[in-house]
Amino acid sequence: MQFLPFVPRAMSTGRLTRTFFLMLCLSTPSQAGSNMQDFQALRARAASWLEQEAVRSFPGAQVQVKMGPVDERLRLPACAQPRFFLPAGARLWGSGSLGVRCAGPADWSLYLAYDSQLRGPGLVASRPLPARHLVAAGDVDLGIVEYEQSPNLYPRELPAAARLARPLAAGQALIIDMFLQANVIQAGKTVQVRAGGAGFDVSQEGVALNSAAPGEAVKARMPSGRIVRGTATRDGTVAVSP
Repeated sequence: MQFLPFVPRAMSTGRLTRTFFLMLCLSTPSQAGSNMQDFQALRARAASWLEQEAVRSFPGAQVQVKMGPVDERLRLPACAQPRFFLPAGARLWGSGSLGVRCAGPADWSLYLAYDSQLRGPGLVASRPLPARHLVAAGDVDLGIVEYEQSPNLYPRELPAAARLARPLAAGQALIIDMFLQANVIQAGKTVQVRAGGAGFDVSQEGVALNSAAPGEAVKARMPSGRIVRGTATRDGTVAVSP
């Protein structure tokens, strides 16, 4: 005796086919097979990659990365060697999106949301300090601060003859742009322009279009005629974010 599969009369053959296809697309990993991408493992690798990049870019920083969720209904072929990358304008601190690309037979890409919290050494006010105060060694302590901006903006040593542009509360972290400092870049002078990111660090000479103190914005004209924007550093170079 041959047994036929039971099909409710109220369900047409076309509707049954569409329902079966939908069940396959939204099936769990165990239902779809072991050749599907494990997103929990992918998120863990992504967090590790971001942490390593942050530590490499900002030595001494403590990094904690939280990855956003992935739609559990998404089905992608498993990727043995996913490649991670930061899109243009993305930062290693704060919130953003991390790109993941899988080459080869799988050939897919997606973006994972992340929140990266960086902490590390920085100067903090040991007492309330008024605006235009000439900061001395006894006014600050070296502590561990939360990097809410680029870690490069949090000094670990006092700049020479640094006066405050605004008052500070006790325990408040100091940032370079809080100081009234002498210009380290002069308009019309040749400057070194540096850009770095995941796996690269390049440097080229340009001409500064404005004067700037450490932490201030700078425009520079490159030999090609292109104008780039960056931040003046304490050593007189222009740092361009990737």
